[in-house]
Amino acid sequence: MTFDIFFFAALFSLGFLVVVLEFVRSKKLKEQYSLLWLLIGIVMIVLALWRNLLNLLASWLGIYYPPSLLFIVGILFCFALILHYSVIISRLHTQNVRLAQEIGMLNKKLEDLTRTVNGGKVFENNTADTV
Repeated sequence: MTFDIFFFAALFSLGFLVVVLEFVRSKKLKEQYSLLWLLIGIVMIVLALWRNLLNLLASWLGIYYPPSLLFIVGILFCFALILHYSVIISRLHTQNVRLAQEIGMLNKKLEDLTRTVNGGKVFENNTADTV
């Protein structure tokens, strides 16, 4: 039995799917993000095991060596995933800035209320004494 690139790609993709499913099971990866990983794993297995489809797609795309299409698909998926995570990070950054501003405004309101209640004096709030 010879180990060719198709067998290696299918074995790697299958192992990849097992790892993703284990991460989801152990709650290290959320289901919404695992869908992207599961999709690419399934696509890679299909392309690795169905050689005629891989050869057909490679010839349509003008790729001389069909197994390189597997790597191109993987690289394009990585680019799509990086773009997806960049959008998520941008949204989270905007939310963090907004939350920091709201916390600042709430602290200012609390300080103003404390001054009003205490007759203009601001007392330090030492949380260690209340615990």
